Amino acid sequence: MFKMNKNKRLPEQLFTVVMWVIAVLFAVFLTGLGSKVIGDLPKVGDAPELAQYYSPELKQIQAQREQVVKNNTAVRQELAQVQLNLDKAQQRYDEEKQQFDNWIQTRTATGNNAQDAQVLVRTQKLDQLQAQVSSEQQKVEQLNQAILNNERMISVEREQALQEQARAAFEHANNTQELKVFLMRLLVTLPALVLGAWLFAKKRQSRYWPFVWGFIFFALIAFFVELVPYLPSYGGYVRYIVGIVLILVGGHYAITRMQTYLREKQTQEQKMSQSSQAERRKSFDNELALGHIAKNVCPSCERALSTSSGVPADYCVHCGLCVFKKCTQCGSRCSTFFKYCSTCGNTLADGVNQAHADKIPL
Repeated sequence: MFKMNKNKRLPEQLFTVVMWVIAVLFAVFLTGLGSKVIGDLPKVGDAPELAQYYSPELKQIQAQREQVVKNNTAVRQELAQVQLNLDKAQQRYDEEKQQFDNWIQTRTATGNNAQDAQVLVRTQKLDQLQAQVSSEQQKVEQLNQAILNNERMISVEREQALQEQARAAFEHANNTQELKVFLMRLLVTLPALVLGAWLFAKKRQSRYWPFVWGFIFFALIAFFVELVPYLPSYGGYVRYIVGIVLILVGGHYAITRMQTYLREKQTQEQKMSQSSQAERRKSFDNELALGHIAKNVCPSCERALSTSSGVPADYCVHCGLCVFKKCTQCGSRCSTFFKYCSTCGNTLADGVNQAHADKIPL
């Protein structure tokens, strides 16, 4: 991936940046082209709707329910008016009853029996108000009963059973539709994914690596944007299973690569142990070696260089590679991968200190 090596020339660093820009642009245009191709794919059909799977019986029950709702709405409007009339009648009766009770108490206290006829008149008026209240209450009860009767016309259990059947058929059709869409997209993206995996494994460090990495980016975008969101759900099982499979494949690849790397390093160290320091240094890329040393890592075995008072040791204690030596002219301590002394500019040829370097056993 993208690494800026400070030991490279500035034009080389800029060239590396330009190459990564080319890789990104290549991926962008490939992604745009892929989106156009997928967008022009033939449609697998319209998305199913739940109402398409309603049985005639369920539609009839729903029509009855709509009529019941309509009727009950009208009944409730009438009920609201009757309830208002009942409240008014009850209020008039309560007021008249209160006045009558007060009047009776006054009459009893004064002992005036000359108003017996008026008692009968007021009693009759109370009876009339009470009858009006009872009539309004009866209307309220009748309207409430009418609402209940209307609602009982609908078989709720049967309606729920039919809805479950329709929902099951809809989910099956929807899953089938999702599977068709996924397979259609997989048919287009699978070749790109396979080619991207092959390029990553075989060609990512080739001469034309910007185009290789651009295609790899395109394949990743195609996988995560154009394919993964369209995985059939089936309650989440498929997506979890696909995730597990991808982790197993990726983990297997990572473990295999790590084991291969360790075997190669072990074999390389065994071969290096029989070579001179100069021969060992010639087997490494000079700029990469300097980058490793700058990170306090041995260029050969890639283990950490031991330090003394914060200064890396001259030799790697793990593989014996000489990484620092003194300039034969000024005595300054320089990296063995320097071509020239950083203090006096003297040429640091491998033969200058070869005798000193080869005295150290590997």
